[in-house]
This record gives sequence, C-alpha cells and structure tokens, in this order.
Amino acid sequence: MIIVEFRLDHPILKKALNQVPEMEITWERSDAVDDSQVRTLVWAEGGDFKTFEDALDDDPTVAPPSRVIEVGDRRLYQIDLVGEGLRTSIYPLVVEEGGVIQNLTASHDGWEFRASFPDRTSFVRFHDFCREHEIGFDFTRMYDEHETGDGAGYGLTERQRETLVGAVDCGYFEIPRECSLAELGEHLGISETATSERVRRAVNMLIVQTVHSGTSEP
Repeated sequence: MIIVEFRLDHPILKKALNQVPEMEITWERSDAVDDSQVRTLVWAEGGDFKTFEDALDDDPTVAPPSRVIEVGDRRLYQIDLVGEGLRTSIYPLVVEEGGVIQNLTASHDGWEFRASFPDRTSFVRFHDFCREHEIGFDFTRMYDEHETGDGAGYGLTERQRETLVGAVDCGYFEIPRECSLAELGEHLGISETATSERVRRAVNMLIVQTVHSGTSEP
C-alpha cells in the first residue's frame, strides 16, 4: 500500500470557491448513488456563508446543495455532482482502483488530497484519468504507508504543516504566547476562524498519529 499526496486543479466547486477565497472545504464522504449520480458531504468554514451559498447555486458543477447541519462556525452541505463535476469526478475511479481518500480539503487554490492506493500501477491509472480529463495535477509526494521519514507519515496536509511551522515561528506555542491567532492568520493570509480550525485539526492529527491509537476526525 502506498500513500500519495497531490493537489488537483479540479472544476468541482471552483466557481463557488473563487467567489469566496477565504472559504475552506473539508471532505466528509462521497457515495456513488448509481452510475449517474455522486453525492458528497463537505464541511465549509472560514468565509462568508451567504455569499458562498449564493455562489453554490450558480456553480455549474453541482446541483443546488442542501445544508445538513451547522456546528459553531462550520456548516455541512450535501451536494450532488452534475455536468462537468460529474463527468470529471475522481471518486468512482478511486473506489474502482481500491484506493481510499484519507484527507481531502479544498479552497480557491485547488483540491489537496492524501489518498492510499494498493500499488503504483493503480495510482498511474488514476493519474492517467486526470490527464485525459485535463484536470491539473500537482504531485507532492509518495511513500509507503508504514514510512514516517521526515514527518510526512504523520498525516499532515501541506496547509496543516505550513500552519504549525508558522505557529512555532511566530511564538504561538510559547508561554506566554508571542502572537495571537489573528496575527498567525494574518501571516498565513487566512481568517482567525480558519486559522483556529487548521491548528486544531493539525494538532489532532499529530496526537492521533503519535500518542493515540484512535482515528482522527475528518
């Protein structure tokens, strides 16, 4: 089993996310309802929800979504892929190849993946699908699932690593703290709320991967 980290310039939700650059999406799950329908649950946070929901209604890759639940500053949406979103959905292929999406986030910069594949051959077929459908592909790294190496094996996404490094550099973890969440967010170019969520998820992932045997939250 191999773990692959990569970023896709995927058309799904691209228009909506470009309208609200501060918004961050965290994938919860997808289901291939039938041969012509893929239904997805995603968490949204960090941006203006009214503007985002208006943009979702105008996004050609998804049907008008339904809001499932609101928890604090996060909202969970159920969306059905349509048009180009359905045609270029990578989820059915990942399942067909025996892959598992371990972590998936998105913003106006693209979709950032960490996924496992049975072997390199299955991943090559996945990569070929992206190329054939003209989905921009930015490869980050590949490693064995048991490899820890320089820390990539701890399961952090690129943004989570960037956030923790920034937090250490600015003194966020010092006692007393030398910078606030707002100052850290300004350094990262995101809102204070989004910064808080990134720090929380990153620290949670480190704990799960190092000193706790449970599973991480999405």
